[in-house]
Amino acid sequence: MERYIHYNETQAGMQADPQRERMTLFNKTQTNMPSTKEASSLGKAFQVLEVLATAAGPRSLLEIVQELGLHKPTVHRILGELLNLGYVSRVEKGVYEITPKLRRLASGELEDHLVEIADPCLRELHTETGETVNLGVLRGTNVRYLRVLESTHPLRRIVEPDSADPFYSTSLGRAITLQLTDEEWDALINRTRLLPRTAETVTDVKQLRKIHHRAQQDGYSVEQDQNDVGVTCIGAPLYQQENIVAAISLSVPTARADDKALQNFIKTVLRTAEQISHKLEFKR
Repeated sequence: MERYIHYNETQAGMQADPQRERMTLFNKTQTNMPSTKEASSLGKAFQVLEVLATAAGPRSLLEIVQELGLHKPTVHRILGELLNLGYVSRVEKGVYEITPKLRRLASGELEDHLVEIADPCLRELHTETGETVNLGVLRGTNVRYLRVLESTHPLRRIVEPDSADPFYSTSLGRAITLQLTDEEWDALINRTRLLPRTAETVTDVKQLRKIHHRAQQDGYSVEQDQNDVGVTCIGAPLYQQENIVAAISLSVPTARADDKALQNFIKTVLRTAEQISHKLEFKR
């Protein structure tokens, strides 16, 4: 993706630590469904998803095996793959449930709904700070930008809506993934090609894991000069039903992000994220 950084101010060395119906995509149908014996690997995976999606709650490995009549190792392998992809989560040992990611996949209107709900708050944040405001979601191992409000300053970072950046080098991505368990985060990082975006980009897995844990403790993420030289970003997650569905961030020139300004930016971003999360909770 081509990007333009409209400034050359840098401070090297600065450190800163309507309700939708129950999804029908996976509702069980007996017509035209191949028998368990005849089902392909993909078909078996969808059968496992159907069991979990139509269940009243989490299901154990044994329950899934008994309901489908598949071999236990086969179901265990499928669950492991779905776990790595983020479509299934392990509630406890041997007990699984589908994740919000799968529900979002079945909801084609989620992103438009998200932008509609968030936009007034994003505009307030933009007016208050005068800096670039971003709204993004995780797609695979990248952050996809749904909404970008550019800074009113001549020195600014320009990002095109619908463009994407790696999750590991952005405050948006780090904020979106801060709810992931170590196991889920490891599965995500194992699918990610870690390439340096700048000389400051962290690509060491151990360091990235520390950054992930720090974001979990703080409830937000700060990234400086790691995705673009001279840019500092503050990201905060957006919650719906206690699950992170997206994140917002504020992008500012590092030269305008001294300690005092950074703390003010963090408070403002967190307040905006809380406002949007509240709206998402009551406007489904």
